[in-house]
Amino acid sequence: MKDGLLRSGEFAQMAGVTKKALQVYMDKGILIPDYVDMENGYRYYAKERSSQIEEIVKMREVGLSLDDIKDIFDRKDSLRYLDILHKRLDQVEKGIAQLEKDRAILQFRIKNQSMFLNPPALRHCFVEYQPRRAYVRFPINPYQAKVDGGAAWHDALEAVRKTFQENGIPIKYFQNVGAVFDMDEMRNGTIMYSHAAIWPDDASLFDNVEYLEAGYYACMFDQRYMSDGLAIARAVTTLMDFVKTSEYTIRGSFYEECVAETTMFDFNRMLYVVKEEVPISLDPQSD
Repeated sequence: MKDGLLRSGEFAQMAGVTKKALQVYMDKGILIPDYVDMENGYRYYAKERSSQIEEIVKMREVGLSLDDIKDIFDRKDSLRYLDILHKRLDQVEKGIAQLEKDRAILQFRIKNQSMFLNPPALRHCFVEYQPRRAYVRFPINPYQAKVDGGAAWHDALEAVRKTFQENGIPIKYFQNVGAVFDMDEMRNGTIMYSHAAIWPDDASLFDNVEYLEAGYYACMFDQRYMSDGLAIARAVTTLMDFVKTSEYTIRGSFYEECVAETTMFDFNRMLYVVKEEVPISLDPQSD
């Protein structure tokens, strides 16, 4: 000890920081030693400086930069200090919002993969009431499910992916892309893909959001490869026959909502669990 001062190692140990941290604070001009021995370069600090170290550590732990801390110490301006704290709080809140979105995506993927281990009852038609839901349609080159194979759907996915890129939407939201069928074509016996579609949890990412109105939907779950046009035709026909036999009235487009997908184990094929849906009125269609 030199005249009541502590050498940097002793001071660092007392303050609970490393000698390297003290060096960084000195180089940055945040914490200047009280004395430097010019012969050997030893640095000395007063015990009372430990409270300053403690404040630096506190500010670093909440994410303030060294530049911010130096600015605070140099200016000694409470209003400036308050401004820096508010700006850091804004950064933290934005980070929390992004983490919450990432958590939702991870939860979605967990649910997604779990559905392949425990799928719902497949190819069983049922009616359920659904609340109003946001969805987004993407224009694609229309194609027939029976005639065109996986190449056409691959092109459709590329069209959706391009829209994401052009609008700066993170690719992590590019998942579970479903489809919309042309109802006029279906009434003529043709299963025609007219649009790709997604049902996003965060609709604020998209400009062209539409809404499916609340009401009853005839539904059926199916599991298949999207390139299997015959399986698609069978699923759509099964649900449409159910609606007809039950004498329900169709009141909107036919939707194929993808509720789970995986390419993790076969990147050449895409396995889906889909939910076929068509909005209905429970009243029979009048002649």
